[in-house]
Amino acid sequence: MSVTRSHRVGSSRRPFIHIVVCLAWIIVGPLSAQHLAAAENRLVAEFWAEREPTIRTEVEYPLRRDEALRRILDEARWTFSGMIYGYRFHYRPFDRARGVAEQFDLELHAELPWGDPALSVLNVRHADKRYYVQLQYRMAEHQAAWVHGWQSRAIPRAAGSGEAPLRPGVEQKRSAVEDAIRLALREHLRGVTRNKPHSARGRLILTAPPRVWIDSGAYKASVQIKVIVDELRRYEFF
Repeated sequence: MSVTRSHRVGSSRRPFIHIVVCLAWIIVGPLSAQHLAAAENRLVAEFWAEREPTIRTEVEYPLRRDEALRRILDEARWTFSGMIYGYRFHYRPFDRARGVAEQFDLELHAELPWGDPALSVLNVRHADKRYYVQLQYRMAEHQAAWVHGWQSRAIPRAAGSGEAPLRPGVEQKRSAVEDAIRLALREHLRGVTRNKPHSARGRLILTAPPRVWIDSGAYKASVQIKVIVDELRRYEFF
């Protein structure tokens, strides 16, 4: 399986440093579920980073606070991008009889930049040897309109769970989410066509923040998505 990722990171790191300072010092009480539900045009999710990672890849250990917060911000940018802009995908299922290896390419339509002023901190806490940061992203009108368009009942939903080994490091956390997206897409395609397709291309979006945890030496993830298949190729011959 191959995965193509989109990286559109701004050249200046000053906005990032500013956000890290805010994360390090701003701690507010958690918002009630009612208040969160009443808010419009915003996304809210909690992200975590281990203070003492199981796989040690840093010279300094335990993990420095600013590095942990940088990781959280990067994960939040990628997640909120997937919930706002979504992804393009190309998927070719494994087929033993035909000698075809599985291929899965996933690329964000667009990625939120470092230092985006629409991203802000709601809560920071420490527990279970982890940093937990609750973040919100306030969408602009065009972003909210894009997300609203995906809420149509005509666009099917799918869900899946995936995993990735802890090694070589924390980047495997995202790999687990991508694996969950792959499996959600695979299950969706099984309901679309009776016979295994040659390949499929299309678009998908995260409808909720992925749930990620560690279990049995691996990152585990579960996702909920909506899918639009733009092209479905079938095998003409066996």
